[in-house]
Amino acid sequence: MSGESKETVTKLSQQLRSLKVQLDSSNNEAKRWAEKRDAIHKQIRDLRLEAAKARKRRDSINAKVKILKTQRERMLGLRKEKKENSRLLLNKLILLNQKKPRQAASVLMEEKEKIEWAIQTTSLTLLEEKPLVERANQLEIKLKIYRQISVIKEKIAKSKEEIKEASEKADLYHAELSELAPLSQEIHEKMLGNIHKAEELQIEADLKHQNFLQHKQESEKILKQHIEVESKIRVLKKESAEAEESERMLRLENTRKKLRAEALRKLERGEKLTLDEFKLLAKEETA
Repeated sequence: MSGESKETVTKLSQQLRSLKVQLDSSNNEAKRWAEKRDAIHKQIRDLRLEAAKARKRRDSINAKVKILKTQRERMLGLRKEKKENSRLLLNKLILLNQKKPRQAASVLMEEKEKIEWAIQTTSLTLLEEKPLVERANQLEIKLKIYRQISVIKEKIAKSKEEIKEASEKADLYHAELSELAPLSQEIHEKMLGNIHKAEELQIEADLKHQNFLQHKQESEKILKQHIEVESKIRVLKKESAEAEESERMLRLENTRKKLRAEALRKLERGEKLTLDEFKLLAKEETA
């Protein structure tokens, strides 16, 4: 290899080492940014998973809240219905009380039973029986008012129980709603917080990815230069090797020519040839 070629290869080798250092540095930087990006992506995945869990829990609570509201409204509606029914019954009771006989129900019943007993056990003419039957019918009408009053009082008492039961259930549903509604809002806000944080981290991750791409592109550029310099060195070494081989062949050929010339002179002088000299001349004649 000529001095100039050696110097060129030396410079290129130095450049190659420098490019290798730059390439390693750029690759390490790209790897560092990729690791930062991937770490943030993991945070984003975790936050989104937490947000998904929160959404599922919130939706479950909201579904329960919806059922509780429906049940509470149904109880409030039932209470209203029972109150209205109770009011109507109370009005009927007031009217019946106004019609209520002065005598007690027991007195009226006792008199009616005596009349019925007399009709059943005494031989009476139709004329004698008629006023007794009329009196018994009058007593029955009065007793019917007492029975109606009793039935209405029972209905009013039952309505009061139903109103109380509906109110208690409505209060129970409302109490559950009072606990679940704030919890649903708290979970909803936590979910939104995770989503917002994930969005902010995504922006940060995108910046890290841009840095990764820049160093990746830089690495590709340096690698291209590295390959080009390696190619130049290979070409120069190949050319140098070919030149050295040509020089060697030329020196060998010159040596052979000198040896053949010397062998010819010895032959002309009648001197004895060596085996190598004889082979050299024989090869020349064959060629």
